[in-house]
Amino acid sequence: MGRWDFLYEIERQPIGDWLLDRLAEELEKEIRAFPPAVDGWENEAARRRFEPLLASGRRPSDEAVRLALRLARLDVAREYEAVDEIVRSGGVEATLRDPEDRELCQFLWRYLEDKLLAFAEATRSRFKRPELAGALDKLERRLFRVTAS
Repeated sequence: MGRWDFLYEIERQPIGDWLLDRLAEELEKEIRAFPPAVDGWENEAARRRFEPLLASGRRPSDEAVRLALRLARLDVAREYEAVDEIVRSGGVEATLRDPEDRELCQFLWRYLEDKLLAFAEATRSRFKRPELAGALDKLERRLFRVTAS
């Protein structure tokens, strides 16, 4: 067997799918190593709100991560009415009883959305919003994969 024969067994994948997989992989690493590095705050109020919470070393619960993924997915897909329904109907409070966990969820929601939009900008908007939302599906599968033993 030659040195490069393994390449024949690799499944072909369109470059766009490969890039979205790498995006999901990078986001997974950042969430697992929580808190992620923040490049810059959108405003001073956001920095004052989230910086002390991130410095505390507290990690979001699995429920907070799942809810942040859901809200970011809906937001990126421009499903604003669905986001509004969850937020206004008390869905966040009902799912996350702990106030710090709710704040971590809010941070993660914004963080994920910012990362997706930065990715879209870096790729010169070659990815449509549904494809970006699909990257969050990939991320969720990576974070919460169930393996048979």
